[in-house]
Amino acid sequence: MIELKHTQPAGGLPLRNGLTSPGSVITSGLVLVLAMAITGCQKQSAEVELPPPVVRVATIAPGTLAQPDLTGVIVAKTQSAVGFQVSGRIAERVVKRGARVKAGEVLATLDDADFKAKQAAAQAQAQQAQAEARFAQQNFTRVQSLLAKKLASQQEYDQAKSNLQAAKANEQASQAQLEQARLALGYTTLKAPFAGVVAAVDADQGAVVNAGQPVVTLAAGEARQALVAVPEQRLMSLPNTAQARVHGQSTAIEATFASNEGEVDPASRTWSVRFNLAANPSVKTGLGQSITLSFPKQTVPKTVPITAILGQGSQAAVFVVQQNGKVKMHPVTVNRLERESAVISTDLATGTRIVALGVNRLHDGQRVRIQPGLGTDTAPSPEDAP
Repeated sequence: MIELKHTQPAGGLPLRNGLTSPGSVITSGLVLVLAMAITGCQKQSAEVELPPPVVRVATIAPGTLAQPDLTGVIVAKTQSAVGFQVSGRIAERVVKRGARVKAGEVLATLDDADFKAKQAAAQAQAQQAQAEARFAQQNFTRVQSLLAKKLASQQEYDQAKSNLQAAKANEQASQAQLEQARLALGYTTLKAPFAGVVAAVDADQGAVVNAGQPVVTLAAGEARQALVAVPEQRLMSLPNTAQARVHGQSTAIEATFASNEGEVDPASRTWSVRFNLAANPSVKTGLGQSITLSFPKQTVPKTVPITAILGQGSQAAVFVVQQNGKVKMHPVTVNRLERESAVISTDLATGTRIVALGVNRLHDGQRVRIQPGLGTDTAPSPEDAP
């Protein structure tokens, strides 16, 4: 009897009858184990989190705008700079600063020698013109009579009439010049247009002044104002009220904004601003006295560092640092940008911690870490801005 034997091919290849060799099974097992190991490593790598970014934080600050004191002088609420209506040299200044004057009282006079001479010349010219007019009238009357008797020609009559008209015109012109000379002589005396107090003397004896140039500043009434020079950058934020103290007196009086002069001084870049001073019997407000205005601090909208803002305008936002160490994006409205801070409108409370730097690399809900030593910044107030 013949016995059949199955021989396994080298390499562990499957046999013809579909059976698998033991070597093939071992190889497949190894491949499966390696695949599972690689997959496990990949899952562990995916589960590794990056360290939270280090950020600098700031707090939302209430803006306060400090207003340094301003020093000025006391002036009258109603006053007028009075000057001569003609040019000349001041012969005498009659009044002094602080003097009370009545309406029509003499304040100063000009040297009137030239004006008197001009008046005399105008007077002589007027008299001559008047005489010439009388002669022309007499001649016209005579020629008119002769013409009626046929003893004068029409041409002689017309000439006499023309001469009379010219003489009358010259007489009127000379009279007008005489009147101007009289007025000019009268203008050499400067009189008070109203009752008041001499607030300032702008020209003294011997000075040559032009027509209209201030010689005396006259203040009317008892109402007083503080006149102060306000730096250009402070004009728009200047409060409307202040506490005023006259130099050497401790009692403060209320001061309220009245007006500004409308033009900036090109040299000092300041504006002349007037504040009305409340009447107070216990405070002496003499004209020209020094006075200091003290202003209250103003509260302005909340501020944050300009680097804490993500976005612009009404689409802006900040990242709030929560107690759990994560950030939460919160919308804000940017009202104004300062040099280092942004003035915002928000419902976030003052003192809320926000990310001050690096907001562009954060996302909502991300965990952050405050590096030790960086501390917490506060947004600079407008008063601290350079």
